[in-house]
Amino acid sequence: MKITFNAQGTGYGDNGGTATLFHSANILHWLGHEVRVVTDVENRFTWFKLDGPEFIRTYKDDYPDADVLMATGCSSVKRVLQASKTKGTKVWWVRAHETWIMKGEDLKSLYLNPNVRKMVNSNCLRKFFNKKMKLLFPVVRPGMDLDVFYRTKERRWEEKDEFVIGTLYSEKATKRFKWISGICKGLKKRKVKFRLRFFGTYEAPVGIKYDQYLYKPSQDGLRDFYNDVDFWIAPSRAEGLHIPPQEAILCGCILLGASGELNGMYDYLDNGVTGYTIDSPDRAVDLISGFFHKKEKRERLLDMSEKAINRVKCLGDRKSNMVRMVDLFRRMIGKDERRSTLALRRERR
Repeated sequence: MKITFNAQGTGYGDNGGTATLFHSANILHWLGHEVRVVTDVENRFTWFKLDGPEFIRTYKDDYPDADVLMATGCSSVKRVLQASKTKGTKVWWVRAHETWIMKGEDLKSLYLNPNVRKMVNSNCLRKFFNKKMKLLFPVVRPGMDLDVFYRTKERRWEEKDEFVIGTLYSEKATKRFKWISGICKGLKKRKVKFRLRFFGTYEAPVGIKYDQYLYKPSQDGLRDFYNDVDFWIAPSRAEGLHIPPQEAILCGCILLGASGELNGMYDYLDNGVTGYTIDSPDRAVDLISGFFHKKEKRERLLDMSEKAINRVKCLGDRKSNMVRMVDLFRRMIGKDERRSTLALRRERR
């Protein structure tokens, strides 16, 4: 199958969204498909390379003929809609409700547009669109690198006299990194011994004391990083399927994830079972402080970690999810062909 990923106008660069795009393109190529990635900027992604798929930089809409032309963000949907039929069945992989890029009403008009087929990357988004707009889109997740992220050491919660708190550092307002300062202040007041560590792709922040900042880490480096973290805090409020918390879970971290219908974690975060939801920095402080001062509470954490790991594994690896994506493409192409045949018959009448 010939597949074109359209990333024109999207936030293309060293970030999780682009990493998902490149991983998906590589796996689809490995599965035997002809894959191209189209952008309107130079290749600014440095974490790893496209291994086989063709990278095309163009400002125009001169996409190669393909079976599928897929928008990878709301900014590329209009260009996909304008493409001719020979460029492929038009698909939009909705990976977030991108209100920071486009107004809600404009996004809604695209979601309702029948000329581009949609799929979402999480049950979180599927439920959101069904609740808000009565739309039911199929789910195709990007999958996880289960051979990369795993526990490398045994967790001995009962022996800990200090905790390591981990999080993603981002300057985007939707990531709510400001919560971390509030959590640190609260833990200090509760006399909790802890160290703060985080990773990211921005320059290290100022105004907050931390033990380690891992800048643009490799996957192996990130795995080692997660394995030294006890509690992973994910305060983000606008995600499709939040990836770092899943990686942290696979390495044995306990997840404290923000509540809210678009937190991107409900596919794997079940409050009190696979982690904890937090609606404020104070809630995170209460939980961590409780585990620090009352060691008997820590007995539940090993079981919680096991359940969380199994939950993430059930969401599938990259290969199984890309196989599902291609199967969905085939059904979409079949529907388009049947629709074209019916339209042609009506014209002849």
